[in-house]
Order: sequence, then structure tokens, then C-alpha cells
Amino acid sequence: MIDSDAAMDFPVDDSSSAPLHAQFHDDHDARLALCGELESIADMLPSLPRPARIRRLCGQIECAATLHFKRADTLLAGLARGRETPSLTDLRGQLAEMHAMDTIHGEDLIGLFWDSIARGSVTRPGEFGYMLRCYFDGCRRAIALERALLMLLDPQGAPVGPLARVGKGCEQGAVAHVNGPAAAR
Repeated sequence: MIDSDAAMDFPVDDSSSAPLHAQFHDDHDARLALCGELESIADMLPSLPRPARIRRLCGQIECAATLHFKRADTLLAGLARGRETPSLTDLRGQLAEMHAMDTIHGEDLIGLFWDSIARGSVTRPGEFGYMLRCYFDGCRRAIALERALLMLLDPQGAPVGPLARVGKGCEQGAVAHVNGPAAAR
């Protein structure tokens, strides 16, 4: 089972948030790469990659739940401190629910990966593919909302470059949800 309540000691204030920002963006890059790998596995079912690759992927899924989600929550909570509105609180609550769901999907995937390795095959490829898609689609949605919240709370800390396009519509929707429709333009 993934310990999604792992303690994080990241002081978030104006002087120390730069390293956390960098880790936040690195976490997004790692999670997006993981999503891409899981999507390729979903496309190749019922075949599975070698056990060593599955072990690595299971470790990355666990790391997302125990470290990446906590880091995102820590950074966003620090940036939101003193600026909370009902809409912002609602969006952060939605993100926490997304992280919880992704954690559960990740636990289920890890179990199914290990079961498939032990059996030497995937017993229900359609179900396995659906579970993989639930996980990587959920992770991508969470990343989009995390980036939207970062853009809203700290526009200078928002991502740049090709990966910044992930979730652009969600970012605009989040800004409109918090500040009203005129703010999203």
C-alpha cells in the first residue's frame, strides 16, 4: 500500500520556494513521462514489458503518490496562505481529491502489475488497459490543475516551454472560476 500521508518538511516562504518550484516542475516532467510510458503499455496489452521495467514503473507510481503529490500540495498551500477565497479553497480541495483518486488507482495498478508478473501474463487486458488509462488520464488532469493553480497564485513560477501547453484550457477555466470570466481572457 502507498503511504499517501508521508510527511513532508518543505518550508514554503518567499526565500525558500525557488527550489520547491524547480522540484514541482521536475515532478511534472517525471509524471508526464510516466504517463507516456503507461500509455504505451496500455497500447501493447496483453503483452507486458520485462519485469525490471515493471518494477521501475511501480516505483515511479509510488513516488508520485508519496512525494510528488505532497510537494505540489505543500507548494500550493504556501502560495495560497493568506490569499484563500472560497473558490481557491474549492479548487485546492478538488486537487486533493484528484491526488487521492490517483493514489488509489496507482495502488490498484501496482497490485495488478505484480499479479501479472507472477502469472506470467495479463489475465484481463481490457480491464488492465482501462485501469492504466484511468491512472494516466487522472495524473494529467491533476498536473493541469496544479499548473492552473500555480499560474493563478504565482504567474512568475508558471511553467514555460512545450510542456506548458498541458492543461491550458483547465488553467483558463481555473482562473475564471476564482476571479470571474473577465480574468481568464
